[in-house]
Amino acid sequence: MSETLNGVIENVVYRNESNDYSVLEISDKDGILITAVGMIAMPAEGEGVTLTGDWTFHKEFGKQFSFSSFEKHLPDGIEGIIHYLSSRTVKGVGPVTAMKIVRRFGEDSFDVIENHPQWLADIPGITMKKAKEISESFKEQSGIRGVMMFCKDFMNSAEVTRVYKALGKEAVGLIKENPYILCNDDYGISFEKADALAKTLEVKAESEFRVLSGIKYILGYNSITNGHTCLPYEKLVGAAESLLSISSDIIDYQLKAFLSAGVLSSYDVMGVKYVMTDTTEEAEAFIVKKLSELNDSLRVISARDIALMIQKNEERFGITYAEQQRAAIFEAVYSGVMILTGGPGTGKTTVIKAIISIFEDFGFKCALSAPTGRAAKRMSDATVREAKTLHRLLEMEKNEFGKIRFARNAVNPLDEDIIIVDETSMMDLMLFEG
Repeated sequence: MSETLNGVIENVVYRNESNDYSVLEISDKDGILITAVGMIAMPAEGEGVTLTGDWTFHKEFGKQFSFSSFEKHLPDGIEGIIHYLSSRTVKGVGPVTAMKIVRRFGEDSFDVIENHPQWLADIPGITMKKAKEISESFKEQSGIRGVMMFCKDFMNSAEVTRVYKALGKEAVGLIKENPYILCNDDYGISFEKADALAKTLEVKAESEFRVLSGIKYILGYNSITNGHTCLPYEKLVGAAESLLSISSDIIDYQLKAFLSAGVLSSYDVMGVKYVMTDTTEEAEAFIVKKLSELNDSLRVISARDIALMIQKNEERFGITYAEQQRAAIFEAVYSGVMILTGGPGTGKTTVIKAIISIFEDFGFKCALSAPTGRAAKRMSDATVREAKTLHRLLEMEKNEFGKIRFARNAVNPLDEDIIIVDETSMMDLMLFEG
């Protein structure tokens, strides 16, 4: 039979941030120090905990309490409040400030920090600005704790923090209303985790939220693993039926409603209907629009000058371009966009080197890139020029939710005039859009 241990975290001896495995020193109601080990999200010194588990014996560290589940709560009593605030869990509060706050407000300290932060400014050394910062940090910790306790069986600390930062203090209410909101790309919560949480909330298997999330999961999975930006309607219904374990009639009915509402998108090709996410449709439309604009851009080099430069290149390098190579070089320099294809040994590298040479002769700056590091190195070796990965070229960054963004974009474009991308077929849709 499992046992329950109530106490206060005195010391966080060890914590693995990737999986939340922690070694804690817990003081029980009699003040006895106990070593407890297990998975616990964001343990903080001074917090009260209720741990459920079993006593074990470690050959090196001796008797330990190995817990499988936990509950967390703010401490009560003057000593507990001082200990918690002194642990620096609340930003802006250390041992000295903690003592000042508790001396002034006693057991009402937490209430004052959360609901009356302006009162803190009456304490010497605490400005109104610092008082507000302390209150905001305390509220954030309380909010994260609430989300953590609600989702503790389904998320780790990093996921809980991302969800709280994205959804704010209404997080728990929003998750209860629709647990599949967690599948948003910003939060990084898998469909499987959201679905498991939804079952504990007794969300119906045929819920519109669940069906839509399941369909988007299938489309996203196929995009990542197989490179498909869409799926045939009938195949998608079959896959959803298998994933969600509900009838195809329900899925068909809801899928049609999603398409009608514009939540998902579709198009027909030779009598076959294909379905994609609205995000994919927007990305494809954006790419088509930008490529069209680029292709229709003003030609800055005349056809006559290009022909002369091709001839000059042949003389400079002592080669004679094949007719198709000559045509490819001309189109690349003359057009806003040109796609060069061909199998190994067909002279693509020779064409690329000629394109770079001609553009540079006209005073244009060229950037060479490829989707992967290996492809970029091959390009560098072949052209004897630096080639970067697309992520590096566009100066990829990640926001606080781990979502990718690019520092180089329409607002902050690249300095180069000409962009040559090798192995473009390896580039996924969202990178192409970026």
